[in-house]
Amino acid sequence: MKAATLAILFAGLPLVALAEAPALSAEAFERLVEGKTFDTHDQTGRYGVETFLPGRRAIWRDADRCLEGRWRAEGAMICFDYIGEPLPFCWTYHDQGGWMTAYLEGDPGTEPITLYPSEDVVTCDGFLGV
Repeated sequence: MKAATLAILFAGLPLVALAEAPALSAEAFERLVEGKTFDTHDQTGRYGVETFLPGRRAIWRDADRCLEGRWRAEGAMICFDYIGEPLPFCWTYHDQGGWMTAYLEGDPGTEPITLYPSEDVVTCDGFLGV
């Protein structure tokens, strides 16, 4: 078939491959992350790393801070309550088959962050920031 004919045939098909996976439940999120570490990226590149410990505990580390806390379900969102932070950080997480996307406050109108498995283990021991 000629390229022009193929283009016409495929033009009407939905972009299923680009559709967003549904938000993970707390149980599915826990199965996916517990005991693992994920690098977190935004549009500018890697900006942080988080280790997910048993008991829904988490340690977040970036250039400016190292935070320890817990995560919990709040509706369809996963919210992180970090020690010393006055407000929770809430996201919807979407499994992409080996990595995840996440939207702040569950708003798909915002730019997503991406989380990729990492070999690092995060601790706050000796954290001085950059």
